[in-house]
Formats: sequence, structure tokens, C-alpha cells
Amino acid sequence: MRLNRNDKVLALALLLFLFSVYLLTYSGTLHSSDGQAMFSVAESWVRRGEYDINQIRWMGLQQGTFGPDGNLYCRKGLGTSLVAVPLAWLGLTVPAWGVVQTTMLLNAMITALTGMLILLYVRRLGYERSTALVTAVVFGLGTIAWPYAKYFFSEPLSGFCLLAAAYFLFETGSRRSDRSRWLPPLLAGVFLGLAVATRFANAVLIPIYVSVLVWHLLSRPGAAGWRGVRSNPSLLLSATWRGLLALALPLLLWVVVMAVYNYVRFGNPLTTGYLPEESFSAPWITGIVGQLLSPGRGIIFFCPVLLACLPALPSFVRRHRLLAILILLTAGCYLLLYGKWFMWHGGFAWGPRFLVPVIPLLCITLAPLIEGLRGKKRAAFWALFAASVAVQLLGASVHFIHQQEALLRTGLPLFDPVTFFHPRYSQLWGTVAFLTPANLDFAWAQSTAAGVAIDWLSLASGLLLVALCGWATLMLTRETPLSLSRGGYLLACLSLLIVGGTALTLARYKNDGHADYVSMLRFLQASSEDSDVILQNSPPDTAILQNHYKGRLPSYGLFEGEQPLSQDTLAVLDALSARHSRIWLISDELPPNMSSLDLWFTDQGWSATYQSFGRERLTLYSRP
Repeated sequence: MRLNRNDKVLALALLLFLFSVYLLTYSGTLHSSDGQAMFSVAESWVRRGEYDINQIRWMGLQQGTFGPDGNLYCRKGLGTSLVAVPLAWLGLTVPAWGVVQTTMLLNAMITALTGMLILLYVRRLGYERSTALVTAVVFGLGTIAWPYAKYFFSEPLSGFCLLAAAYFLFETGSRRSDRSRWLPPLLAGVFLGLAVATRFANAVLIPIYVSVLVWHLLSRPGAAGWRGVRSNPSLLLSATWRGLLALALPLLLWVVVMAVYNYVRFGNPLTTGYLPEESFSAPWITGIVGQLLSPGRGIIFFCPVLLACLPALPSFVRRHRLLAILILLTAGCYLLLYGKWFMWHGGFAWGPRFLVPVIPLLCITLAPLIEGLRGKKRAAFWALFAASVAVQLLGASVHFIHQQEALLRTGLPLFDPVTFFHPRYSQLWGTVAFLTPANLDFAWAQSTAAGVAIDWLSLASGLLLVALCGWATLMLTRETPLSLSRGGYLLACLSLLIVGGTALTLARYKNDGHADYVSMLRFLQASSEDSDVILQNSPPDTAILQNHYKGRLPSYGLFEGEQPLSQDTLAVLDALSARHSRIWLISDELPPNMSSLDLWFTDQGWSATYQSFGRERLTLYSRP
């Protein structure tokens, strides 16, 4: 089925609706070390044109690996950091916005785009507009895509890329014009390559996507077909080489980009930085059952609505056999691959993190079931969907770190298997215990010494945006033709409201209760020289520095308390003192207390100039 104007208008309205929901539940904070590492890459690019993560050097080998030049580099894929660069640049450029808070909008945008693409895909498969809308909403609000829209993990981008690649492969099989046949496989290659750059493991899916492309090329109108190939095998190459070349070119370009990225960091194009102990060493049955059925990480508990895929799948296979094969093979590869990964559970995360990329594809299989819902089946489906929405709202409301820390207080080892498989330690029930006003993980609800401070203006504007975008989406579901001017005006007004609401909330959220620290950073930016460098010796304040500092100086995050200093820190100090004559130290010690770093500078004969800002201290050390 070809898309018409109403389909595109509805898709854009859904995009705005989902984004408004994610904006309402957005927190603007980094929830994991993975996210902080990938953000730090984007920050280094926009701030200094570099790609190290020395600003979180205190993290050591947790998320990074040291290169031959002594700098710390993130070993995650570069895709998420690369796509986040425009937002990080905006956050650095716009004075009223925070750098971290602006960049944290990335996955909200990506997830909303994924929902929009699901709607378009389901429509292209021939389903009614209402069916396509419900399928997309099930994904956007009924799966863990919603909580992950507020985190800075790489899985949402990976899932969008895999879905986009599958969509453009479908377009390849439906194009009749020779002039445009090269474009869909080219775009499929672009997104498949970006998926690999985002998560290296996606490379195992390349043969599957290539095979589907070949099938589409041979099955499209006017092609030789499989019968012709069987009678004349030489037709296989002549009928597919243009499409395969169009897919391969962007893939090869991404491979070159990743090879160069590896080389400039580690001196070897094949070195990604992953450590030997990070391996596929988990018992397979543990990882597979854990991701599917365990109370701590099982997808059936975190996305109950996906249970409907089981009765929906036979009908979907009959109607869309090739797409069904692609979806099942992709989901199977993910389940098997990450079921063997040493940290199959995804570490500090909400639910089965590693299965997030296949959820958009799985949701598409629900389309035939949704289309045929009647009577009791409809009631059962909506009850399942309501339960799923409740689970996602819980995940979006409370930071998962609270339940993880509670598990550590039981005395059990970190990520002990029993914490995933025993119902007593279920992440869902454990998180319910922390569902209090003080633990709300929303930017408009800030915890203070006096309690919880609600930003009523941001909350009210967010609710209004959700209501308006939801109403417009429902109105546009009608099958009757919609005038271009009416639909255009409606979308234009909603888009302006979304942009204005986002700008307003970002400006208000920047006032996040760190006034002393912000004053200190303003003084530092006004008083610093281009050749200066920053040492930050308080890991919990790293994200505050990254969010509020608008300058371009490199920063080194350390974690030094009592003497003696670590060998790594001594090497950093020696290298910096050889290159810089002025070093700014942000310490958690107020005068007259002296940290181990202060003592080192004093012993080396550096002169110190102290500045205090409330409980914050800034020291400028000048080389004699």
C-alpha cells in the first residue's frame, strides 16, 4: 500500500505526541556509567574537537580503555556519541540550556521517531490507519522503549536503525522505477552501518539483511524471479548487483570510519578497547531464560503486552513471510548473542536492556491481531496493554539505581544470579517500594532539603502538550481526506508548541539547585586562558561540571583523597605540568584543608590563588 498525505500527517502527529510524553517524564540526568562515557565522547568533540573521556578518568577501566598516548577512550560504539553531537553543541552554545540536559533529549527523539516509523511501516504493509496507530502506541507507551527514552543507552538508536534498515529493504521490493531502485538499499545500508557503529554486535545481522535484500531484488515487479534464477543461475548476479552495491557502499564507509576511529585511539584499526574479561562466557541457558522469564530481567514481566505476539505470529507469518523471517532471525540472534554475554542482564538498567533494539520489530507482528480484535479478545488485549503501561510508568518514575543499591545492602554480591531469578528480588516489586515523591525521577520534581520542589509551570506545560498532541493524533486517525492546509496548519502549530515547550523547560531545568557551583564555573570561564586545564576531584560532581560549564578547556576527572597519589594521577600531573603553566583545581575540600592534590602542587612549588563560592572551592595553581 502506498502512503498518502493523511498517513504522513498522522505519523508526524504521533511523533509529536510521543515526544511530548517523553518530555513530560524526562529527567535530564545521566543514569549509568555507559551513558556518561558515551556522552563524554560527544562533549569532548563539541568542546575541544577531541574524542577522549579524560573528564571521567576516575572511572578507570569501567567504561574506557587507555590508549598508547595515555588518554582514556570510551570502548562503546561511536554511533550514539556521533548522533548526539548536534544536541551537545546546542547545549554548549545556548546560554540558558545545560549541556547534559540538552543532550539527554536524544533518545526521546529517537524513540518518538521509531514509533512514527512503525506507523508508516504497518500502513505500508496494508493495514488500516487505526491499526497502525495502535501498533505504534503499543510500542511507544507499552514497552520499555518508554523508560529507555529518558536514558542515554545506545539500545534505542540501535533499534531505530534496524527498523529503518528493514523498512527500506521493504521499499526495495516495491519500487517499480529503475531510477529510484538504488535509493532504498542505499538508505538501508546507511542505517544498517549506523546500527553496527552503535553496537558492534549488530554486525552478525548483516548476512540476514543482505539475504532479505537479495530476495526482494529477485521478487520485485519485472525481476527475473527465483524460477528464472533456477533455470539460469547467472541471472542472480545480474539482477542483484546494483542493489547489493548500493547496500555495500555505505556499509563499507561505516567500516572505514570505525577502523579510523579505532586506529587514532588505540593504534590498531581492529582494536575496539574491550577487555579480555568482557566475553561471551555466561551459561547460555541462564542468559536466555533470564532475558525471557526471570523476575529480575524477563521481558514478559517488563513488556507484558508482547505476550500478544504469540497468538499474532501465525497470522503475521502467513501474510508477511519474508518480514517475519527477518524479525524472528533478528530477535533470535539477539537472544542467543546476549544470552551468552558475560553480563547478559545488562548491569545497572531497567529490565532486559539488550532486547530493547528488537522490540520495534516485534511490535510490528502485533498488527494482524490488533486489526482483528473483537469482543473479549479486545478487552483482554487492552487489559494487557494497561498493565504494560503501568510497568513503564513505574520505570519512568523511579531511577533503577535505588533498587540496585537496595540489593547490595542485602549482602549479596553484585549481580548475584539469585537477584535475577528469585521473585523476592524482583526489580518491579523492589522499585514499587521506592515510588515516593522524594524519589521521582522527573526534571520537574527536584528533591531539596525541605522536601520535593515541583516546577508547576513545567509540569502544567508538559501536561498541556501531551493533551493537545494526543487530541490532534486522534482527530487525524479518521479515514476521511484531510485538506493539506488544515493538516499543515495543525502540525505547524503543534510543532511550534513542542519547540517552545522544550526550550522553556530546558531553561527552567538548568536551575537545578547548584547555584554555588554554577557561580564558580562562571568565574572560571571568565578568568581562564585558552592554555589552561581543569582538574576536577569530585566524581559525584562530574555531571554538574559537564552540564553547566560553557567553556572549552579540557578537564581531567580524578578521585584522590589521602596520600599517596596513585601512579596514574602522578603521570597525569607530570604530563599536565609539562604542557600547562596554569591549572584550575576543583576540589571538595574548603580552606584551610589541603587535599592530596593541593599538597602535590605545594611540594612542586606552584603558587595558589583560592576562590570560595559557598561550599565550593576553586584554586588556580600557577607554575613558578
